[in-house]
Amino acid sequence: MEKYVDIAIIGGGASGLAAAVSAKNRENVRVEILEKLPRSGKKLLATGNGRCNLFNENAAHDRFFGAKAFAKFALSAFDKDAFFSSVGLEIRTNENGLAYPMSNQASAVLDCLRFTCQESGVSETTDFAAAKIEGKKGKFRIVSDCGDIVYARRVILATGSMAQPKLGGNNAFQTLLKPFGHSFEKCLPALSYLKTDANDVAGLKGMKYQGEIALMMDGREIARETGEILFSENGVSGIAAMQLSLHAAQPLSKGKKLSVCMSPLPMTRSEAVSFIEKRKNGFSERPLEELLTGVIAKRIAQAAFKRAGIGPLTRKAASLSRAEIEKASGELTQWQCRITGIGGFDVCQVMLGGAMCSEFDEKTMESKLVPGLYAAGELMDVTGPCGGYNLTWAWASGTLAGRSASESL
Repeated sequence: MEKYVDIAIIGGGASGLAAAVSAKNRENVRVEILEKLPRSGKKLLATGNGRCNLFNENAAHDRFFGAKAFAKFALSAFDKDAFFSSVGLEIRTNENGLAYPMSNQASAVLDCLRFTCQESGVSETTDFAAAKIEGKKGKFRIVSDCGDIVYARRVILATGSMAQPKLGGNNAFQTLLKPFGHSFEKCLPALSYLKTDANDVAGLKGMKYQGEIALMMDGREIARETGEILFSENGVSGIAAMQLSLHAAQPLSKGKKLSVCMSPLPMTRSEAVSFIEKRKNGFSERPLEELLTGVIAKRIAQAAFKRAGIGPLTRKAASLSRAEIEKASGELTQWQCRITGIGGFDVCQVMLGGAMCSEFDEKTMESKLVPGLYAAGELMDVTGPCGGYNLTWAWASGTLAGRSASESL
């Protein structure tokens, strides 16, 4: 197969589809999406638990990680209302600034984008895994791993990151950019669970609580989150813990010693001492294993008592000494777990690092090393927290790259 187009977009995810919609705002521009999977947008269907958290109203550049200053122009230039209106999506935004399609269906988002591309004349070639890009501005040659060739005057790279290979994640951006001399910030998994010593979470799989969790390095707190904390077989997960992984990834990669401090009982240690003392006096005949039933998850309370060296848990509450109450209070409000790693690319939501943004023009997304070559989305060294930030970046960078490439013709 050989094709000749004006703009070839490598990757049919959120940023690639946004680039296609934006690029086709100009008439007589031939735009082709080259997607390695049998269908575009597979990862988009999985976002927001199938609801698709489209964007976050609070997605200012300083909330991102990596080259956050680079992202400022694209984020500020992105007209969310105009873009989503142009593809036929109605949006509802909640009190926290999280925007969802009115239908609450990620599939509807993908359908609206695909319909708009089809209606405007964007072509699509699926099962096209780009293996290399050759040539220069006006004369690019894109070769697939099967030997198919697409010639293009402009190329937009929107291949995504290494996160979630089951949904199409890969390192194609490195393969395609390295021959042109582009460099990369170290790529690390993020927005994933925090691995701990198995003994610190033994018997707690499936238990969760709403509260605080802090990330510690060398005994100093470097980040804190509030939300759901979920214990797994070998670590802690939930939104709050996953947010902390954004802060933990780089220090861990450099060999730093990290830990988390959790507070299943939402109070200070001194308040916990008074609280448990009151429970002891009020329910003196209850066994220790049931003393905090109705307050926090039973297994979490029991594990805290065991960590404090208190037992057997069949003892009556009346037998608790002041010293034991203080130890238990410490575990319930300052539960320390050593962090041994982060869930890998197979389970993480996003990637930290990526193509070095200093080698691209922030106002056009065009490569400074290869005129006519643009990039957008997750492959760039711009990463946001949970809550629609990463899709906001995908739409913003994709529309900017598409518009810029089209206007340059």
